[in-house]
Amino acid sequence: MTVVSLFPSATELAAALGATPAAVSHQCDHPPAVEDRPTLTGLVPDLGADPAALDRVAAHDDTYYLDGDRLAAADPDVILTQGVCAVCALDAGLARRAVERLDLDAAVLDVHADDLDDVLANVERVGEAVGRPAVAAALRDDLDARIDAVAEAVPPGDTANSADASPSADAVPAADSRPRVAVLDWTDPLRHAGLWVPDLIRIAGGGPGLVAAGERSRTIDPDELRAFDPEVVVVGPCSADVDEAERAAVDLLTRESLDDVAAVRDGRVYAMDGTAYLNRHSHRVVDTLEALAGVVHPDRFESADEKVRRVDPEAATEPAGIPDGA
Repeated sequence: MTVVSLFPSATELAAALGATPAAVSHQCDHPPAVEDRPTLTGLVPDLGADPAALDRVAAHDDTYYLDGDRLAAADPDVILTQGVCAVCALDAGLARRAVERLDLDAAVLDVHADDLDDVLANVERVGEAVGRPAVAAALRDDLDARIDAVAEAVPPGDTANSADASPSADAVPAADSRPRVAVLDWTDPLRHAGLWVPDLIRIAGGGPGLVAAGERSRTIDPDELRAFDPEVVVVGPCSADVDEAERAAVDLLTRESLDDVAAVRDGRVYAMDGTAYLNRHSHRVVDTLEALAGVVHPDRFESADEKVRRVDPEAATEPAGIPDGA
C-alpha cells in the first residue's frame, strides 16, 4: 500500500505506524526518514510566473499548491490530508480536487481533530486506512497509559472547571486549586491555543480558562490575559522552534505591561517548541502533555526537555531576531 501525506501530523503518525509516506508536504520534517521523500506541496508565491511550474499544479488556493506530476508519479492508495486549518497546511478539499482531476484511484482521509479525543481516535482511523490496525491499537494503548500516568500524578484540584466549560476571564473559580495556565501559539497579536490544547492543560493539572476544548485558537486582548492572571504562561508560536519561541516571549514581555501577571511576577513563563509540541495533532501530543505537566507541576514531574525553556523576564530588554508576526 502506497501512502502519501499532505501535512506533518499525518506524516508523523503514519511513520509511527510503520507506513512512512512515499511522498510528503514541504512542511514535513519528522521523523528523519521523510527528509528525502518527494515533496508534493509548496507555497503559491514560490511558483512565480513559470509556465512549467504552473502546469504541474493540480490544485491550489491563495497559499498552497499541490504538485500534480509528483502526486501522479507516487500513485497513492491513500492520501492523508487535513481540514483543521487552511492557513497551516493544504486543505482537504484541494486534495480531493486533485484526485478527481488526475483520475487517481486513491482514498482521501481527512485526519481532522477538534479535541484530544479526536487526536487519539485518529491513531486508529489512520491505522485502518494504511493497513496497520494492530499496530495502531498498540500505540493507542500506550498513549492512553501515558495519559493516565500524568492524570494520576497531578493533584486532584477542583473539577468544577472542566475542559468544556465556557471560557471567560474568570472561568477558573476561586475554589480551584489548580494553577491557571495560558498557552499562546502567537504573540503579536496574542492568540491562545485551542482545540486539543485545553484538554492537555486540564490533564496536566492546570486550569484552562481562556479557550475551551474544541474551540479554535482565538485572539485575546492583553487585558483579557491580565484579568485571567495566569500562574503559568507557555509561549509556542506556530512554526517556531524553542529558540524562536523564547525570542517571541521576550518580545511579548518587552512590548506589553505584564509585570502584574502572576506567571511573570513568579518567573513561570516558558518557551516551548511550537512545531514539535503545540501546532500538530499527531500521537506526539502526549509528549506535549508530559512537557506541560513538567512546567505546571515541576514538583511532581522531572523535566529535562530541551524543547522547553524557562524565560527570564529580566532578559526582556533588547529582543532581537523575532520572527515576523511571532
